[in-house]
Amino acid sequence: MNYPMVKILMLKDWYLQRWIILATFAGGLASLGIIAIGSDGAFFIGLLLLITALVALSGQLAMSAIVGERKEQTLPFVMSLPISYREYTTSKIVGNLLIFVVPWAVMAIGSFALLAFSPKSQGLIPYTAIMATEILVNACLVASVAVITEAQSWTIAAIILGNIGLNGIGYLVAHVNGVARWMWGSSIHWSPAAYALLITEFAIIGLMIGFTFFTQSRKKDFL
Repeated sequence: MNYPMVKILMLKDWYLQRWIILATFAGGLASLGIIAIGSDGAFFIGLLLLITALVALSGQLAMSAIVGERKEQTLPFVMSLPISYREYTTSKIVGNLLIFVVPWAVMAIGSFALLAFSPKSQGLIPYTAIMATEILVNACLVASVAVITEAQSWTIAAIILGNIGLNGIGYLVAHVNGVARWMWGSSIHWSPAAYALLITEFAIIGLMIGFTFFTQSRKKDFL
């Protein structure tokens, strides 16, 4: 593994995406501020803005840092460097997920903190953790599709599918008995159902990343 080259490619993506990263941080902090107001309306508006900021970041990263290299004909130059398909895939998957995970983690921790300091909202913490992880699953899906297909149409389809799925899964999780029963309580309760959902989400992330590397390893031509 050519770690120095992988690091350079990852830092290149960080540099090129610096403005969208800063914009996501700004949007996320504004969303947390709205949630902190405490009213039901502020909670739902802030939550919507928070999810929108993270979904927009994952889509922008996939379209610009991955699909954009194919569209703008910079991929041939990248592949002319002393780098293998495995190292290129690593730089894209790991690099883009790290870009996403930093603001995602800050916003998730901020959300947990707000809920923890509100005696009437602590029961929402397990549900919030499940949905925050689902947003990460969505980001992995978009990144994997972008790396495998390098096609704008397929990546847009993954973004749309992920957004629809996020809403549907949010509804379904909120009606799982082991989660819904404790959501509106004044204390945190981690049920077996909540643990099972989180484990399933992280397993799906691992499978998607593994499938991406497997598919890339079978490609005969990156150009």
